[in-house]
Amino acid sequence: MTKLGDAVAQDLQRRGKTIDQSRIEKILLDAGVSSTASRGVPARLRVRRVRVSGEKLYSETPTEETPAAEMKTAPINLDWQPGDGVNGVGSEANLRGKSSVLHFAMWALTGRSHLQADVESWVEHVSAEFHVDEVPLFVEFDVRDGMPVGTVTQKTRSGRAVLGSFFGHAEFESLMGSVMLDRLRLDAISVFSKGTETEHAWPSYAAALTVHADKLDPIVGNENTLKTRILQMFVGTRWAAVDAQVATALNAADYERAVLVEKRRTAASVTTSALRQAEARVREAEAALEVFDPTEPDVAAVFALASVASARAQEAHELSMQLMVARTALSGAQEQLRTEQMRRQAAKEDAVARRLFNGMAPKACPRCAAEVSAARYAAEVTAHECSMCKNELKLSADLDEAATAAAADNEVEEPVDPLEALQAAVAEAKADISRLEGALREADRSRLDAENAAQRGRGSLGAARARLQAEIDLARAESALAALREATRPEPPSPVDDEEHLVLETASKLTRKWVKEDQGPLLEAVSLAIARLAREFGSTNITAVTLKGNGNMDVEKGGAVTGYSGLTNGEKLRIKLAAAIALIEIGHSDGVGRHPGLLFVDSPAAEEIPEADLRTMLEAMATVAEKTDLQIIVATRHGRVLSEVIGPQNLLVATGSNFVW
Repeated sequence: MTKLGDAVAQDLQRRGKTIDQSRIEKILLDAGVSSTASRGVPARLRVRRVRVSGEKLYSETPTEETPAAEMKTAPINLDWQPGDGVNGVGSEANLRGKSSVLHFAMWALTGRSHLQADVESWVEHVSAEFHVDEVPLFVEFDVRDGMPVGTVTQKTRSGRAVLGSFFGHAEFESLMGSVMLDRLRLDAISVFSKGTETEHAWPSYAAALTVHADKLDPIVGNENTLKTRILQMFVGTRWAAVDAQVATALNAADYERAVLVEKRRTAASVTTSALRQAEARVREAEAALEVFDPTEPDVAAVFALASVASARAQEAHELSMQLMVARTALSGAQEQLRTEQMRRQAAKEDAVARRLFNGMAPKACPRCAAEVSAARYAAEVTAHECSMCKNELKLSADLDEAATAAAADNEVEEPVDPLEALQAAVAEAKADISRLEGALREADRSRLDAENAAQRGRGSLGAARARLQAEIDLARAESALAALREATRPEPPSPVDDEEHLVLETASKLTRKWVKEDQGPLLEAVSLAIARLAREFGSTNITAVTLKGNGNMDVEKGGAVTGYSGLTNGEKLRIKLAAAIALIEIGHSDGVGRHPGLLFVDSPAAEEIPEADLRTMLEAMATVAEKTDLQIIVATRHGRVLSEVIGPQNLLVATGSNFVW
């Protein structure tokens, strides 16, 4: 049993609500809540070297409308090695790259670039060295077509161990997040809002290491939504991370319960009148359907009648085609019969003529009238020559015919008489035609009956469609009524959801209490340090500060108490810078907290801070740095002030119109 689980069980028992301890532990585990907590121990982060190469495009007199023809190119050759304590990056003119140096370092540190697009396009290679508790980490990458490509390595006894490689912004940021969170002993911060859980990781912490003159609203960090969680992490309360996990899980559970409650509320809002309206629609649909005669064909029957009519028409057409073929066959048989009859008649007439002329006794030639003598006529029998033309007489023709007839009588089967065969074919064709004509008449009657039925069906198709629509309307009305009845049915309670919410709610109450008890003394010490540092930074009228656990603050100034939001921007800058240094101081002196002791200050003199006050702030920071383990990097265009306060070994200052890199 874990401490949190045991405390939840005891609290529930005191309230008369008992949940099995194993169930409590499972709920906390499933919600992603850690079972143990430990006080934060700061890990020290330092920037030891930043090198950048590339080629810049610039103007001697830069303005937003500088023509391209007046722009010049020059190589980028930045090799910066900041030391411990306060470091200064400055120039005597604007737009000379002082803030970009901080952005180069943060790009390598977080994997996320905040450089302006033109400056980023000039970069070809970046190499950075960071130390985490004196262990060197090396980040090296090239910029190819706007994409960072490189590796992260760590120094070991035998050389360097590759921690990971990346290609592109997303991989770079992901790799640096996993490397830095683990080594700085920081937990990702999950926030659940409006149904979505968002995890804030290393870039959010890294942003809290920078004090921007134009981002002063949150006292800690740069996002109001995260100031409480980041403050808890940096102060070092033991249960801060667990409290954040429980809060996220409880917010998610609250959201799910709210969705469920809204669903039930919506279901309950379906009143009796809505049910009556749905029932009335069902009755109306039933009445509309009863109007139709159930014996009338429906849409499907109408289409079936049309299909039958089409089939009968096809049958009649096929019989008509068969009848046409049969009539063509009859015509051919009749033509052949007539031809055979004519041939036989001609043969008969020829035979009769031959017999007639062969029986004649010629007396003279019919052309020249020459006399045919009796002797010549008598010689026809022996000479076989015509007594008139002297040509051979075919007296054997009759003998041949007789012989043919005798041979036919001797055959076993009698030959088929063509005339008889043709007469039989004609008779058969006439019989087929008679049969087909009868079938066609019957098919035509069936076709007409089917077409008349289909025509009547088409006449009622409108009514059939209306009937179908009435059936659809009834089905829809019945479905809607069933859905409404289901929606109004009360849902059974969900004891499991209630148990989960009860456990998380109790755990959240306990962790908030533990965090408050744990961070109370720490916040008092931080508040005293903030007030002291604010006065050292030039806000001498601030007499007391009370930093609260939610990241808000009460400020006593000139005998009156106001909130942080009621301060001027110059006062906000001093207070915010003082709060960041105070967190580092307390972590250094008490050995608690998770602030890594690195702080970037960008353009502090841009917010109502005179040069004399900037000098005071720098001197105060230098004094703090002598007794506190921290590294501060200040970027300002007041390069002369930096040079007067900070030692040359910690300076990177461009004079005149020169560039910092």
